[in-house]
Amino acid sequence: MHYDDSDMDVYQVLTPRDMRETEQKAFALGVPSLLLMEHAAMAVVDALEKELGGRCKGKKVLFLCGTGNNGGDGLAAARLFVMRGGKAEIWLSGAPKTPDAQINLAWCRALDIPMLNLREMPVEEWPLNGEGPREHFDGYVDALLGTGMKGAPDEVTTRMILVPWHDFSFPPVIAVDIPSGLNGLTGEVFGDSYVHANVTVTFHAPKPGLYLTQDREAVGKIIVADIGLWRMDPWHSDALLLEDAELHCEVLTEKALRLLPKRALNAHKGDCGRILIYAGSMGMAGAAAMCAKAAIAAGAGLTTIACSREMMPILQTLVPNAMCVDMEKAVREKPAYDVLVMGCGLGQGEEVWQNIKALYDPEKITVWDADALNLLAKDPFVLGEKAVITPHIGEAARLLGCTVSEVLADKLLAARKLCEKFGCTAVLKSDVTVICRMEDGKPEYIFHAVGSPAMAKGGSGDVLAGMMGALLHQKTLPLQAAGLACLWHGMAGKTGEKKYGLLELTAEQLIDCLYEARKDV
Repeated sequence: MHYDDSDMDVYQVLTPRDMRETEQKAFALGVPSLLLMEHAAMAVVDALEKELGGRCKGKKVLFLCGTGNNGGDGLAAARLFVMRGGKAEIWLSGAPKTPDAQINLAWCRALDIPMLNLREMPVEEWPLNGEGPREHFDGYVDALLGTGMKGAPDEVTTRMILVPWHDFSFPPVIAVDIPSGLNGLTGEVFGDSYVHANVTVTFHAPKPGLYLTQDREAVGKIIVADIGLWRMDPWHSDALLLEDAELHCEVLTEKALRLLPKRALNAHKGDCGRILIYAGSMGMAGAAAMCAKAAIAAGAGLTTIACSREMMPILQTLVPNAMCVDMEKAVREKPAYDVLVMGCGLGQGEEVWQNIKALYDPEKITVWDADALNLLAKDPFVLGEKAVITPHIGEAARLLGCTVSEVLADKLLAARKLCEKFGCTAVLKSDVTVICRMEDGKPEYIFHAVGSPAMAKGGSGDVLAGMMGALLHQKTLPLQAAGLACLWHGMAGKTGEKKYGLLELTAEQLIDCLYEARKDV
């Protein structure tokens, strides 16, 4: 996902309720609501102009506007688009109901912008050719429903939602705050009645529904627009954050890589973390190698792989910068380590589980991945606050004793249940990863949505596990360390897609892209 070009490292994610409370605080201080609507409209037209090739003049755009303030934003955007030389047409789903929307309706009429109120027209008189528009438009602005939508759209709004979908010239669609038909809190949709946007311009802060929807392609690029409220960076200051927020959640922008740990000039390898990796088995040596290489590339000072004696020459060849220790010896004399990473390519035999329990120390930072999680699901116990688990959706279902569809239906709840059941930090991996940690009995989340489909390949998870181990030693807060590891991993995937290709990127190349991914930040 893409964010705006502001200097923000971290955004607080606001639910629709929290956003309303933030706006009410501003209004109580004398900030005019009409001014915020104007700023929102400017941001929409800026995004529209960019999608139209950098100019509005000579372009014709259809503005689909609802009856609330979301529709008011669309009306204001239509007026500003005309003022930049564009040609606008407005279709209303009904008469505007809010004072600010009514003011912008009057301004649009004063400019003689063509306008239809479809609710007052028989459907057979709508200017449609089938379900699509009768004439060509260069773009669409979706301002029908805002983030507060709870139930299914009515029949008129549903028909309007589908209009851009049936324009087979596929012009760009800009969604105002959230694609109409998506629930701003949960991302829930009702059938096929939701807008598929190329760009979503959301205001002041991202909304959780943009990340939790199961059709994330419908959201398109996300632009977080500054509309004149105070900016909130929860990792630098919490003075202006909502104390009683409905959801405690952040999302990292690509600029957050600036927060990766710095090294002192006099640093030595002992300062940078001793990472012990228990991974790999005969036929799966590559999993251990990718994990170890990633840990080294992410800054680990000393990396040791605990493995069977017959695997040692293989891994010493694949990862000459890592040490190897015979697993039998490691069980008898536990190697010194700061962080233990376990699971990649281990297999699920009873001996493996006994080895895991022998190496595990609840007083040390531990990353549980892959087969370690599958074994934990069979014999669950509380891991403690220094542990981080990294399940994908299927592994999470096994850990929770539920179905995959139940995890997908509410990833926030699933991540929270993982934290509560195992007493740890949970990294629930998916197209949008949900990272969760319990603080004072309340869940705190990070959404991670930066990455590439090129990473959908064996070995990517092994790389993340190694990176996670390295960063957990260097960052004091597990939630932040896990978030930065996921971000860096995802940005390396985006870099790798550009450098090697969507289909061709390998896990080893992904590691090679770590430096390039952060060098410009």
